[in-house]
Amino acid sequence: MAARPEAAAPESAGRKRTRRLVGIGRRLLAAAVFVPCFLVISWRGEHYFVLLVNLIVLTGLYEFYGLMRAKGLQPHELLGASAGLLLPWAMYLRGGVYAGPTLVVLLIAAMASELWRRRVDQALAHIAVTTFGILYVGWLGGHLVLLRELPRLIGAPYAAGHRFVVFVFLVTWMSDTGAYLVGSLAGRHKLAPRISPSKSVEGACGGLVLAVVAGLCAALTFVHREMTPATGALLGALAALCGQCGDLAESLLKRDASVKDASGAIPGHGGALDRFDSILFAAPLLYYVLRFAVV
Repeated sequence: MAARPEAAAPESAGRKRTRRLVGIGRRLLAAAVFVPCFLVISWRGEHYFVLLVNLIVLTGLYEFYGLMRAKGLQPHELLGASAGLLLPWAMYLRGGVYAGPTLVVLLIAAMASELWRRRVDQALAHIAVTTFGILYVGWLGGHLVLLRELPRLIGAPYAAGHRFVVFVFLVTWMSDTGAYLVGSLAGRHKLAPRISPSKSVEGACGGLVLAVVAGLCAALTFVHREMTPATGALLGALAALCGQCGDLAESLLKRDASVKDASGAIPGHGGALDRFDSILFAAPLLYYVLRFAVV
């Protein structure tokens, strides 16, 4: 009689702690490489920053369409890549006046492209995921360019755009970091177990608090000319809430596609979508708040 295979032993608390510490170390190493490059390019602005956003958006679209392929769908990836190239530039040129027309052309092209396929089954699904990728990654991600170019619309010094971008990244990533650290060390209550079992209420609260503190500190230092301490703290809280929604939304997509990470492009972080999912939600909203309510 064949012996039954033994069940895998549960992971010990010490091994879990070690794995989490290794994960934190990888995150810090990746940040040590990316952050200086990001700060320099954001400070230069202009077409240098647009190219950086192109890279982020194109990588995110490749990963997103990979998730869709894992679901058995066939998005128009070449069209999606075209959107990743065109939308950031459309948002850069002449204050973004070409962004709307460019998006219209891309959405029409997504529907027209399906006409050339021989099979008509799942045409609706293929068009839907193609356009969703363009909107989710391309359109939302392109708002980073609008944020960097915001001073030209409001008559502020161009360097203020660099401060706006750094502010959004700072408070959003502080929220992610706070949620990861507090959740790893003290997480007890599941935040959204059906979507992401590893996320906890304690982690979400920790991320919110750290983002508020980061927003307050930023308003007292490098963005003191653009916002008051109260505004900085409020925008930090807003970025944390938006970022956590973005994180959960991407986790929902990965769970539906039965994929753990969008890719392994960034050590300790997964892929571009795993790292910038919070930014995709936070940056557009903070751009409109800054433009119409703050500055």
